[in-house]
Amino acid sequence: MKNKITTIGNLTIDDIVLCDTAEIYLASIGGNALFSAIGARIWDAAPLIVSRIGKSFPIEFKQQVKVLGINTALIPMACNDIRNWALYEPGGARQFVNHMTSGSHYDMSITAAELPKECWDADGIHVAPMPTDVQYDVLKAIRQLKNKGTVVSWDPHEYYLSQPDFNKMAYEMLEMVDLFLPSKEEVTAMCGNRDIYTCIKEFASRGPTVVAVKMSTDGSIVYDKSSGDFYHVPIINSITKDPTGAGDAYCGGFLNAFIESGDAVLAACSATVSSSYIVEEIGAINKLKADFSTRNFRYERIRYNVKKY
Repeated sequence: MKNKITTIGNLTIDDIVLCDTAEIYLASIGGNALFSAIGARIWDAAPLIVSRIGKSFPIEFKQQVKVLGINTALIPMACNDIRNWALYEPGGARQFVNHMTSGSHYDMSITAAELPKECWDADGIHVAPMPTDVQYDVLKAIRQLKNKGTVVSWDPHEYYLSQPDFNKMAYEMLEMVDLFLPSKEEVTAMCGNRDIYTCIKEFASRGPTVVAVKMSTDGSIVYDKSSGDFYHVPIINSITKDPTGAGDAYCGGFLNAFIESGDAVLAACSATVSSSYIVEEIGAINKLKADFSTRNFRYERIRYNVKKY
């Protein structure tokens, strides 16, 4: 039976610039809610995207993803969509720059009051990066209304964590989730340049059963609170064409696999497979249409190379 996964976050319109290959791809649909849904869909989950959309969002999107196994619950807004320049510099550095006419994160981040009834019928709910106070209200609503047994994962937004009030709020949010899935940059934003392993243990002590930190090409660090063990899960070598959404896909793959196994390391292996497929295609729809037939082979390769600390 397919796991029902709800992903709550943003949808965006991305203009992708790949400096290494001098390629430009305009008006590519993206966003953390979509990529986390794809990460789960790679493993045959039944995802539901919950998001706001603006007045210029393509009307064909809903049907495009539906035929590929992803449902949507979209709230239309009378404002501009988030539109980014996704700039990938030589050597792998990247930055996202909003268009001058882009809607803001607050414009396009769904509120707790807007969460539709469809999202509660889920085995797992993932809250993707949005403004911290928006995430706080969403997670509070999830905590009150979710079904017993629903697994909740959370990925914060680095930009907002630098604000003291939001940083304090983020620590309170750790009490509301089962899985905390930040990037290394988000860990630094939350606790400065302290030892990352100390920070991870502190996060887990606040509530989450598992903390998995995404380390880009260095793989991920996974902490299982029940055993007190750390693991390093490596990436799998892929031909990278467009890394947009790889971290979000990791989250979707992780949540789906954790629901099935309850094992943090196996979940991270599945999550890493999801990320490996994402980087190999340009644009979210193309990523979703890719051939995932090698997923079990990739999974076993990653699992074989996991290291326990």
